[in-house]
Amino acid sequence: MTSPAAAQPDGDPGHGVAVLRLARSWTPTALGSSLLAWEIPLVVAVVGRMAQGTQAMAALGAGLAVLVVVNSPALALAPLVVAEIHSRGPRALSRQAAITGVTGCAALVALAALPGVSAAFPAVLGLPTELRADFRLCLLAFATAPLAVAVRRRFHGRLIAANATGPIATATAVRIAVTVMAALVERWAAFPSAAVGGVALSCGAWAEAGLLVRGCRGVSETGPVSLGPPGSGLVAQHARMTSVVLLNMSPALVTTVVIAWSHQASASLIVWPALYGLLSLGTVPLSDVDSVGAAFLRRGGPPPVLRRFVVLLGGGLLTIALLVALTPLARLYLENFSGVPREPAELGLRWCLPVVLAPTLWALRGRLRAVAIAGGSAGALPRAAAVHLAVLLGVGAALPFTTLPGVACASVAVVAALVGETVALQAAGRGAGGEDRQVRGEGDRLEAPSEPGRP
Repeated sequence: MTSPAAAQPDGDPGHGVAVLRLARSWTPTALGSSLLAWEIPLVVAVVGRMAQGTQAMAALGAGLAVLVVVNSPALALAPLVVAEIHSRGPRALSRQAAITGVTGCAALVALAALPGVSAAFPAVLGLPTELRADFRLCLLAFATAPLAVAVRRRFHGRLIAANATGPIATATAVRIAVTVMAALVERWAAFPSAAVGGVALSCGAWAEAGLLVRGCRGVSETGPVSLGPPGSGLVAQHARMTSVVLLNMSPALVTTVVIAWSHQASASLIVWPALYGLLSLGTVPLSDVDSVGAAFLRRGGPPPVLRRFVVLLGGGLLTIALLVALTPLARLYLENFSGVPREPAELGLRWCLPVVLAPTLWALRGRLRAVAIAGGSAGALPRAAAVHLAVLLGVGAALPFTTLPGVACASVAVVAALVGETVALQAAGRGAGGEDRQVRGEGDRLEAPSEPGRP
């Protein structure tokens, strides 16, 4: 049966109140992610001011590109918990998180230290010879991060499902403080510049994970324990979610390879981590739009409310992105804050405009993913992810044959891939018979819990 709220037209005043409530639920996750988006630029700023800082910045950018791909299964744990909390027990979800984190740690150690692999991997990425030793050291410095990320995302999902997202923002603020403090201490202690970023970011991730574990002690985790064998069906669902998150993260690695094989590769490799960090300021806050939106719909929230919220969000992000790209703010960020040398910075400023559309596309894509997760149609996510990857690889492989500099090739490939995935998700939603009917079918099977503090 359709709820009265779902039957209201888009212009109903009640929907305006519901949009504000949804925004209040999303804001702590966005604030936490926004603070997290500043983490990498702050670390880059510290590393760039150290001895051999320019080379260390390039190594850190390549290392982060690998790290975000390795971390994709851990990052997927939040939407997995939201999707499975009604059919899995806490032990099954915690077990999945532990296995995921340990596997990610082992992958980084293998890529950085395993004989043969550690020598071949940087060459496959196309990294210059003089950068490869710093790159391997950077990966080793990141070695414990995947387990910390798995813990934090498992508890993110628990808080989002319970509509109690406040502790996320607090824990992330502490994480940023610990990360910056660790980077400054390492600089003072004359750590190898290539290792500073990895160690500092790992320290921050563990600090956040510890606070989230403590913050979740008073949050109940409802849902019956699965009667199937341990992990039955959970791995397959996790794989679907991971394919989605992997597409959020893969552009960093793919674009690094694209840049390495394009014109003006050296300058582009220097400016791209800073430019990608600037892009992240607009996209990382949207990381949990799909999880928060799916949880909202599963609690009986009307789809038009989610649609209106995303339209307002996307329009605001587009306005801010244009303001930054078309004013001196971008130059201040690249040259004065990040410490990028003038020539690479000029290259980045000339080709930053294409990525202005990326944050808005992330918002639109997040709503479509939320509808699929809430409606039990997560199978559409990997298919849309495949479209994203195909476009990213296709455009990324073709552009280096042009005269465009590497940073331009990367910017165009990122936006083209987002457009492709958004179109694919929209087509899948239409094929499923429309989002209202899709979500309504799932909502009828779930009892919407009351909001915290409400009877």
